[in-house]
Amino acid sequence: MSVPRLSKCANPDCSNQFKRLGSGKIYTLPVDDPKAWGLAPQVRQKVVWLCGKCAATREVAFDLVRHEVQVVGKRAWGRQSA
Repeated sequence: MSVPRLSKCANPDCSNQFKRLGSGKIYTLPVDDPKAWGLAPQVRQKVVWLCGKCAATREVAFDLVRHEVQVVGKRAWGRQSA
């Protein structure tokens, strides 16, 4: 089984390089069609990382239709609309 490699923050506007676990947040998504996600055929999950700075205000969303990783603002969970 191939191990996914992380190189930089998933936020395209950020240039922070992944160096070690412990800062930021890792997101994983099991995939049935690795090719659609741009992965090698034997890879069965998409793995991305947000650096600590970006993870403080953003999160990752996986677009299952377009097979894309999106970096979006954090949702305010628990907030009620008036």
